[in-house]
Amino acid sequence: EVRLVTAAREWLEKEDTKRAKGIHASGLLDPLLEYWQDVLPRPLTEKQTMLFLIGRVLHHFVISTVEPATAPGQSDSGAHEELGILFSPDLLKDGHPVELKTNRSFYPPREDKLQEELSFYLEQLCVYLCLTNTLTGELWILYTNLRDESNRTFPEMRCYQVELTETQFHDLEQQIVATRDLLLRAKKEKNHRLLPLCRKWRCGNQCAWFRECAQEGRWP
Repeated sequence: EVRLVTAAREWLEKEDTKRAKGIHASGLLDPLLEYWQDVLPRPLTEKQTMLFLIGRVLHHFVISTVEPATAPGQSDSGAHEELGILFSPDLLKDGHPVELKTNRSFYPPREDKLQEELSFYLEQLCVYLCLTNTLTGELWILYTNLRDESNRTFPEMRCYQVELTETQFHDLEQQIVATRDLLLRAKKEKNHRLLPLCRKWRCGNQCAWFRECAQEGRWP
């Protein structure tokens, strides 16, 4: 077991070294976490290793069904850059980004609370919409453990079309640029306190940088 986890961790970390240095779109969602990952990188935990491995594998197989020419090991559409921000949508369909997520929830989101329950996924997709200069995209979610009427679990895909208004697009674009500039300043000055707090569920002893970060209101 130790050998398998070690091999998986080494493969994931080797793949990550191929990422270009700079501000990544995913880092704009929690810039404080992006700061620590860049300034004080740490190895993946066993839990992170297995979760990321499963995610990469599922991404590759789902994307391969849509894009048969997908290269072995490929789990996104490749690297792109806009507004000084690096990003890698899972798929691009005629210039429109598609974001694929895997989810282990037993129950799908309520139809009347889609934006609330899928907010984190939607935020990332909307950043991609701005960076690809389009108002529409798609969110695909592979639920791996949905329960049916007999209480058995089964996998199921849910797909959503996402649209921004012109006003939402321009407001989000301004927010993206402001967050990019603040993150660049924080890294240059080595001052993490310039950045907003991470989401509460990311914060705590499960965070590899909890002690170094020591944010007021979250620490000790």
